[in-house]
Amino acid sequence: MGTWKQVALAVALVMGLSVPAGAEGTRIGYVNLQKVMVGSKAGQKAQADMKVEVEELEKKLTAKKDELLKMKEDLERRAVVMRDEERRKLAEEFERKQLDLKLEFEETQAELQKKDQEITGTIYRRLREIIAEIGKQKGYGVVLELGAPMVLYSDPSDDITDEVLKAFDASS
Repeated sequence: MGTWKQVALAVALVMGLSVPAGAEGTRIGYVNLQKVMVGSKAGQKAQADMKVEVEELEKKLTAKKDELLKMKEDLERRAVVMRDEERRKLAEEFERKQLDLKLEFEETQAELQKKDQEITGTIYRRLREIIAEIGKQKGYGVVLELGAPMVLYSDPSDDITDEVLKAFDASS
């Protein structure tokens, strides 16, 4: 969808939400979810846990990479005195190990991404419940995510981010 179509859709959506049939208007609040994720106890714990896991996996992959580099250096150093058959076998083994390392790296990346999505999803589900509760208490008809493509302007008085952050930490 083109940029102008997105803007037109956003304006139509906001206009439709702000003046519903039979009502004087709907209050629209917003939350900076990134700020809540970074500033909350649960978000900070998730980041710390992921950092530890990433560092452990990096150590493991670095050790395998170092082993592969030693193998390559050994192959290059001994290549001139080896028989063709022996050189070919070692070169094939090196290529296989190199491919295995590449595949393991890709699997590790996918695994970390999946874990991050699971953790983030769990936190977002809890946040949605808290945001809905605060939104109802404060009389908001709609609460949007600040920074989302559809939010073109927001009044600071409608920002419930800090309240959501406090409630989220209290619920953890």
